[in-house]
Amino acid sequence: MAGDNHLIIRYQDSEGNVTERRISEIEPEGTRVISAFCHLRNAQRTFYVPRILSATHAESGQPVSDLYSSLGLPRPPEQRRADQFQVDNTGRLCGHSAEAYKGQRNREKRELFARFHHRAIAAVYKDKFFSMFGDRCFKCGSTRTLVMDHHIPMIMGGHLEPGNLVSLCRRCNGKKLDASPDDFYTAEELRKLRPLLEQQKELFDFQIDIERWMNDREAYLLDLGVDSDLVHQILYDPHHLDYIGLPSSSPGIHISFEPPS
Repeated sequence: MAGDNHLIIRYQDSEGNVTERRISEIEPEGTRVISAFCHLRNAQRTFYVPRILSATHAESGQPVSDLYSSLGLPRPPEQRRADQFQVDNTGRLCGHSAEAYKGQRNREKRELFARFHHRAIAAVYKDKFFSMFGDRCFKCGSTRTLVMDHHIPMIMGGHLEPGNLVSLCRRCNGKKLDASPDDFYTAEELRKLRPLLEQQKELFDFQIDIERWMNDREAYLLDLGVDSDLVHQILYDPHHLDYIGLPSSSPGIHISFEPPS
């Protein structure tokens, strides 16, 4: 369903609160996510379809019999939904589905930082990411124990990729869990967050300069911002965990990578 069709839905947010909302201008944004104009909030919002408890056509008052088909979304097989998308009564992941997502999170973290080829370079760009947020939690302003959070959570189709990353402290990250951005942030916070999501795409658009890597690895690492002491250790100390040596001792790009913690 797209365009001007109006629905009346009963929607349960991430805290378990249920409200009745009129929505229109409905567009699919994923297999379980729609974007729609919410007349209650007078703004375009994102809705996680499994949290829609019921839906009726606004004009006729007739219930929507097949919500996924009506929204233009593929209806998920019941077994797949049971295995991968178990949620509790607040809409949060629970049971063994959370463990499945833990493995995916780790895999996406490796993929996000693999573009930097070495942990020392990845750490520099991770620091640059948090600097974009003032080295603070975007939600509460804390400077303690910052993590990269999925802006759109994985259960709603979000991935750990540039354009979907937010700096949060562990406390706020734990509070957000699988809440949608619209449920967790205020409209003003979302407005301030939007340019930061765009800027990080350029930050992570990194490609290693193979010629410089091979010709003058030390100067290249220093220019990228790697600490001089660390550069010396990883180039000259074979006992260092991240030792790569000089180009003459390594004819190709040596990748010894683990994502920075």
